[in-house]
Amino acid sequence: MPDVFILGAGFSKAIHSAMPTMDDLSKDVIHRLETIAGYRDSAIYIPDTLTKLGNNVEFWMTYLSQPQPWLRQEHHQRNLALARDIRNLIREVITRRKACSMQKPAPTWLTTLIRQWHLNRASVITLNYDTLVESASLKLVADTDKPILPDHMYPPYFARVASRSGGGLFGEGYMETFSYLKLHGSTNWFYSGRDDFYGETIFYSYALPWEAKNSLNDKAVPRQARDKECLIIPPVTDKLTYFNNETVRRLWQEASEALWSATRVFIIGYSLPPSDLGMKFFLQHSQPSKETQARWYIVDRDADVLARYQKLLPSQNVIGEYAGIKTAVSDFVQRYPEDL
Repeated sequence: MPDVFILGAGFSKAIHSAMPTMDDLSKDVIHRLETIAGYRDSAIYIPDTLTKLGNNVEFWMTYLSQPQPWLRQEHHQRNLALARDIRNLIREVITRRKACSMQKPAPTWLTTLIRQWHLNRASVITLNYDTLVESASLKLVADTDKPILPDHMYPPYFARVASRSGGGLFGEGYMETFSYLKLHGSTNWFYSGRDDFYGETIFYSYALPWEAKNSLNDKAVPRQARDKECLIIPPVTDKLTYFNNETVRRLWQEASEALWSATRVFIIGYSLPPSDLGMKFFLQHSQPSKETQARWYIVDRDADVLARYQKLLPSQNVIGEYAGIKTAVSDFVQRYPEDL
């Protein structure tokens, strides 16, 4: 069966040091909030309230998105508005950092890995919002002499945003390649922004190709999506509002089905933080059958991550030879797929 990959923030960080970890993202968001007059001049200093929850944007979104029983309704509405602003700031921070990352050529190991994904028709599950993989894929020429486009790697139930103005109605032609399942949304995905968006079509735009001259000015919102908002599913412990959308649900179901049939799973740069209960439950439910005896390869520069997966998964099937190595990702790619 095709290999399955699970990518976290450490994967993007390995591509370029400018890409944020959760700690980096939290600091950037707080800094941006401090420059917004409405918050800076508020009688209740909201950014200070957030820092009391710790330097973790995940905890902030959890707190702000839920109706805390000790708050009046008007306070909860303010929290929801702040959560919405933070979601937009997350997109801005990631888009800006991604643009800086693309000023230099993509690392060789990344293009090598994407080419292997394509050849092996791998299933790639990512928790990242950025479009680094999409940009790198546009610079590759597959075996059909065509670049690998989002039309090929995204599930077919998403719609290209250019179709709203009559462009790209029939895509760019179907090509078999790896499937790219972005469980937490993406900076190039768009929806209405409503709390309840059941039944809505989710649109996507093309990312800029790697080393594009105008990447630093990229706002990631094309003209056809100016009435939409970026679909970023915040890393909160309760994502039920987002999961009411059948497209988002199907995305997670496809990821689960890929894991069910896997014989090799490679987890790159995802630390399995204790606060992400959704992913913990997802991995527990989606473990391949005992007959499959899938091997789980942990690829992470942090050695402590290995123990978390050994506790969650059958420890005898968890392989940690690429855990705790500074150059874990590039070292792994040199041996993938045959020498493992």
